[in-house]
Amino acid sequence: MDLRVVLVEPENPLNVGFVARAMRAFGVTDLVVASSAWKSLPAEARVTGVCAPDILDGIRFEKDLSGALRGCGTAIAFSRRPTALRQNEFTLPAVPASLSLKGRTALVFGRESAGLTRAESALCPHLARIPCENGVSLNLGQAVAVVLFSLTATDRELPEMAATASMDRMTALWDYVHPKLAASPRFTEERQRRIRQLFYRMNLDDTDYDVLFSVMKALAK
Repeated sequence: MDLRVVLVEPENPLNVGFVARAMRAFGVTDLVVASSAWKSLPAEARVTGVCAPDILDGIRFEKDLSGALRGCGTAIAFSRRPTALRQNEFTLPAVPASLSLKGRTALVFGRESAGLTRAESALCPHLARIPCENGVSLNLGQAVAVVLFSLTATDRELPEMAATASMDRMTALWDYVHPKLAASPRFTEERQRRIRQLFYRMNLDDTDYDVLFSVMKALAK
């Protein structure tokens, strides 16, 4: 998914650095600041954004949100405010599949103290929410990280992993080990359950399974 992060009138330069860091972590480089009184990026942002200097160097300033949305196929406003507009609303981690077909998507975040105004949210076709309990909201950098993870997770290619041993094989391993454990008072039923779960957590592939089983048989002799 082709993404742009738009920050509307950010108040704390340190948060801009945290946003750039989150963007670097998820492979997003297009950062725009809108409606800000800053004429250039405050130096404090580079303290928290030290790992993303190229993103901070390439930051663009637009006088308003409309300018920041130019060149994008669609935009998502992130806001806790209720709206009577018929925007396409969704709550993370659910993401409309159609977003990936819209070209560049702008992710619009508001001020740390007050968020987006209703007028600013109305500029965006989509309105999204990050579910938080007890009325607590996330820090700006945290919010951007959560959103980027949600939107990019399905785009990632997972590394190819060896198939783990089947449940049948793991059961056979356990059936071999269990009588020997049960014969010792040291291995209570609780400890036996823990050992069985330990086998599962090892995520043995078939080759490792054969080696481990051979070792156990040799030790038993």
